Amino acid sequence: MTRKTNQFFFLLAGLASLFAWTTTVAAVPLQLVSHQAVYDLKLEELSANSGIEAVRGRIVLRLEQQCEGMIMNQRMVLEMVNIEGGAIVSDYNLSTWEDNEGNIMRFDMSNRLNGQQIDKYSGVAQRQKGKASVTFSEPEQEDMELPATVVFPAEHTRSIIEAALSGQNLLSAKVFDGNGAEGLSDTLAVIGKRKSLSDPSEVLEDLKGQTYWPLQLSFFDLREQMNEPDYEVGMKMFENGIATDLRLKYQDFSLSGEMSNFSFLEPEKCL
Repeated sequence: MTRKTNQFFFLLAGLASLFAWTTTVAAVPLQLVSHQAVYDLKLEELSANSGIEAVRGRIVLRLEQQCEGMIMNQRMVLEMVNIEGGAIVSDYNLSTWEDNEGNIMRFDMSNRLNGQQIDKYSGVAQRQKGKASVTFSEPEQEDMELPATVVFPAEHTRSIIEAALSGQNLLSAKVFDGNGAEGLSDTLAVIGKRKSLSDPSEVLEDLKGQTYWPLQLSFFDLREQMNEPDYEVGMKMFENGIATDLRLKYQDFSLSGEMSNFSFLEPEKCL
């Protein structure tokens, strides 16, 4: 399967970077919340030559702040129907743990297509002594060298929020998100003007009156050096780290994601 075909199944790579927002320890000034959210995905736009008739799915995201780092578990299940009526079901899972300093990230990613596993990666990414690399435990392969300036999802997200709080509207970064050998991307965040949620749905009632920023994040393949992004992820980003009104834009189609369930999680108590 080519990278271009795989890109659709790795749409959550962008979400991994954007959803890594949890209650922080004292060393980090941002006060964000651990939570679990469910997003129902619906087809929004479809290009004429995509070969796809329909798409639907669901994302389940769980973020837990521990004393030493942050755990993220996310699952995206998508059902696609082609123009001949055949159905394809993609079941994507990504689990990561990242230390609070953003220097080490453990990851475990798997993707199944119609029940058959097509990708699985596990390993550790780390930065030390001005260098950065990935060591894979599954499958066994050579270490992957990363740019010295690379950031991991939680640090990337902290940078986005800090930029938004300071009034900046652009932020670029090279991010490794745990999606195996294809997990390194060049990213550009476009941050809109700060707004207040005035008329929330029942699910989002607890966010009424809270402020957010419209956020658009574009992902570029560093190897191909293309001017157009591989894909884009849009959302409303709240100051406490909760994301709503998702929009996943792929080259052939786009999906909207409405939050259908939400709950706060108790952070780990630290001495």
